[in-house]
Amino acid sequence: MIRPLESFSVSHRGLRLRVRLYASTRQVDRIYSGGGRRRGGGGMETHAFYLGSKSQRARHGGTIALPGNGRLIELVPHEVTHAVMDRLGEVRSEDDERLAYAVGVLSARIIARLRRKGYAV
Repeated sequence: MIRPLESFSVSHRGLRLRVRLYASTRQVDRIYSGGGRRRGGGGMETHAFYLGSKSQRARHGGTIALPGNGRLIELVPHEVTHAVMDRLGEVRSEDDERLAYAVGVLSARIIARLRRKGYAV
């Protein structure tokens, strides 16, 4: 079993995300592929991923897995965007402010938390 270096939650307007930071991209890829040898993205290594909650009653809207040795400043907003879009459903161009604001707030909270814990972002 691969254990995360850090595990914490962030929330914004009812969307609560669990964030797990692993030691390496290899660990994240291994978790994403279910511990097997298959690769997630068409043979490419999976650097980070978002996994939505299966239950509507779950305390968390989903989990974001990140590598401690990755490009967190790029990966965090990318995965948060998946999480927010999963929560909001279809987003029209005239209603994209909620999406952009939520992605910005949640990404900033995750990055600030990682920096406080001493991780290079």
